[in-house]
Amino acid sequence: MATPPNRMYYAGFCRSCGTGPLGLRRCGGCEAIVLLCDECDAVWTSADTSAPPVLSEDPSLPCPHCTASLIGPSSAWATREQIDRTPWLVQAEQQGMKLNAGEAFAPDGPAAPDAEPPGEPTDEPVDRPAAGDTVLPTDLPTDAGG
Repeated sequence: MATPPNRMYYAGFCRSCGTGPLGLRRCGGCEAIVLLCDECDAVWTSADTSAPPVLSEDPSLPCPHCTASLIGPSSAWATREQIDRTPWLVQAEQQGMKLNAGEAFAPDGPAAPDAEPPGEPTDEPVDRPAAGDTVLPTDLPTDAGG
């Protein structure tokens, strides 16, 4: 089952602007998952949000890993399956973050006017790599064909 385009998994709120949810965005160029503020577009390359974010003046929001656009047609909010296949969730839990699900307002376009605000932590089971496992971006599934 495909994830709706404005469905976003997020891990808390932006430390830069103080208001935007930190959505997990999958880069269409390198398949990396980054934290992207749904309000101010600040980007973190890992779950460690104590580090300064990457801020870009470029309206295409280039990926800090490969410079492909994080809002281009091949990029999208990460699905739960993509998140579970990376060490990202383990890193986030080590930082004290919880994965939540809600409706995104950008960059995939505005949510419907009656859309629910970001929700509570999910109760979905987590099947993720063990600590110390190495998962390369090429191991991630693509949206092509499914």
